[in-house]
Amino acid sequence: MQPFGPPDERPLRGLVESRIETYGGQHRASAQSTGSNLYARRGLVLEVTKAHELEMRLYTFSMFGMPRLPPEDRRHWEIGKGSDSDLTIEKSWKELVPGHKEMSRELCHQQEALWELLTTELTYIRMLKIMTDLLAAGLLNLQRVGLLIEVSAETLFGNVPSLIRAHRSFWEEVLGPTLGKTRASGQPLDPVSLQDGFLAISQRFQPYVQYCLRVKQTMAYAREQQDNNPLFRTFVQWCEKHKRSGRQMLGDLLIKPHQRITKYPLLLQAVLKRTPEAQARQALNDMITAVESFLQHINKQVRQGEDQENLVAAAQRIGPYEVLEPSSEEMEKNLRPFSNLDLMSPMLGVAPEHTRQLLLEGPARVKEGREGKLDVYLFLFSDVLLVTKPQRRADKAKVIRPPFMLEKLVCRPLRDPNSFLAIHLTDFQCVSSALIVHCPSAADRAQWLEKTQQAQVTLQKLKAQEYVQQKRELLALYRDQDQESLSTRPSTPSPEGSQSSVEGRNSEFCTVIPHLVVTDDTDEDIPSVPDDTSDSGYSTLIPVSPKESHSPLSRLRPWALRRHPGFTLSALDLRDVTLRPQPPDPQAPQRRSTPELPGEVIRRGSSLPRGERPAWSEEEDGTSVRNVVVETLHRAQLRGQLPHSPTHADSAGESPWASSEDEEEEGPLFRRPSPGPLSAEDMLREIREELASQRIEGSPEPGDSGPRKLTRVQLQRMRGPHIIRLDTPLSTSEV
Repeated sequence: MQPFGPPDERPLRGLVESRIETYGGQHRASAQSTGSNLYARRGLVLEVTKAHELEMRLYTFSMFGMPRLPPEDRRHWEIGKGSDSDLTIEKSWKELVPGHKEMSRELCHQQEALWELLTTELTYIRMLKIMTDLLAAGLLNLQRVGLLIEVSAETLFGNVPSLIRAHRSFWEEVLGPTLGKTRASGQPLDPVSLQDGFLAISQRFQPYVQYCLRVKQTMAYAREQQDNNPLFRTFVQWCEKHKRSGRQMLGDLLIKPHQRITKYPLLLQAVLKRTPEAQARQALNDMITAVESFLQHINKQVRQGEDQENLVAAAQRIGPYEVLEPSSEEMEKNLRPFSNLDLMSPMLGVAPEHTRQLLLEGPARVKEGREGKLDVYLFLFSDVLLVTKPQRRADKAKVIRPPFMLEKLVCRPLRDPNSFLAIHLTDFQCVSSALIVHCPSAADRAQWLEKTQQAQVTLQKLKAQEYVQQKRELLALYRDQDQESLSTRPSTPSPEGSQSSVEGRNSEFCTVIPHLVVTDDTDEDIPSVPDDTSDSGYSTLIPVSPKESHSPLSRLRPWALRRHPGFTLSALDLRDVTLRPQPPDPQAPQRRSTPELPGEVIRRGSSLPRGERPAWSEEEDGTSVRNVVVETLHRAQLRGQLPHSPTHADSAGESPWASSEDEEEEGPLFRRPSPGPLSAEDMLREIREELASQRIEGSPEPGDSGPRKLTRVQLQRMRGPHIIRLDTPLSTSEV
């Protein structure tokens, strides 16, 4: 490299001389110039002064090195200052593997491919540091003395420090340890050790998204400064000749990050091609997939950025929205807030990552109704067709017709080879407006029809994809809510001493009889919250808790709603309800409608005898309505006493509980009530099924996994003169 020498006493030298020659020797004729050239002469002198000062500063940098940046700039631009000793590597992998001569040829080629991955990584990091330690540092130091202050270092190299930090971390955590293992053990490089690092490449190299989005603008800015700013061109030439740059051009350095990130799949595929082990091949395939997925993400972001820029440029060409001619100032004032067309807004029904694009534009003549033809300029976007009229004194075209949304647009070719009919429909598929479009030629008409049809197909596909995606997200949300509700719901443990285990059962339902625990005569442990778990035939019209409603009517409610959708919950709750007669004394305490016990012994094979029903007060027993056994006995008694009542039929004259043959096979919980008397065996089976259904439906309170508690009074009443024979005995214990 030929460094800049010390500036001589001549006022003009090098670049400045050539610059002055382009002015036609104005410096030699400055004494004879007129007053009109005085301003240009002063600007020229100022330029000469700055060029001379720039040469002096660059010579100082060449002789004594680049000054260190101030602390406020150092935190951003200096990365690993003085700690680059770890960024070193041997000349060949063979220096680290003593047994390389005994290795197979294929394995040697694999090591060569891995070595290329390591060496090129270090070379790339050094290239990035040229931009920060030489170009950016030199530019910032010159700006401290008032030179090149019009050049933005952030625009040129702003994201490069983030790339350097990402790659240094990648080397220290992924590539460096792999190299260190080989140095320590003398074994060949292991490609599997790189797997975790490459699988997380999208998180490690996230700064590449921003850099690739701005690389086109960055390179355009660099070219503009080099073409129009001679001082900046001088500075760049000095940097390109510096010994640290390796004669790398500025444009080549700026494109290096884009080239490096796209080269990773090729480097990994070269390693895969020479790898015979199945495990290593699978790991390499996963790494290649991860890198290619990240590249697709970057390309998608770049395309979206380009589409957004193109949309901004197109939107700037479209001016006012004047589709109506107001008849008065008052009308114009009220229309003004609604006369703005925002093309930057997202497309309706389409995912936000899809940007509106300008597909076609061109002049045409339109005819609406019986009016004459009008010269217009058409813009076809991804979702809308705009009819505009160019303005003579402005670069923007004003919109003169309401936008034609493509999902409501129908185009039909006419007999005239240059014309077609554009029909805009309403939501009722009726004509809203129509235009006859006359194109300059038949080829133009074909192009407009083809582009419009393609845009409609693409728009419909994008809307369908967004609809499916929203459905999937909604289902996933419901699924997550269900899982959360199941995880927070307390589980009902299986009671000890139950009739049989639920697992291994072939039947649809399992009969589980809970324990009975005899407590003291007090009912303090029994909840005092009123509920209605009894049959609706003995209804006391007490509010029902949804989680504690286990009556046969509540179990039949879903089936009834399925058979008669017109039923409401209130109608089902009040159907077939026998109201309780009012007590003779209004001041007397009101009793619950408790069932009456038979007065004779119930034996297997005999019908239920009839007798007087003992009554007890609500204060004496606050939970007697929960006694499933007594309820079932009373229902059996009522079935023996009452015939099938026609009042059970609905307004259509059909019983709401009548079921078809396939519905009768749904199980004992959906069995239609029998009008005849029940035998003792059927009655006992119904008791077991009732208890099992309550157990299955979760009648115990959340967290109450213990046996059911009964008072001594309740147990005595259950005993009395009655004998109930069950297949599984009930256990009692003192508390």
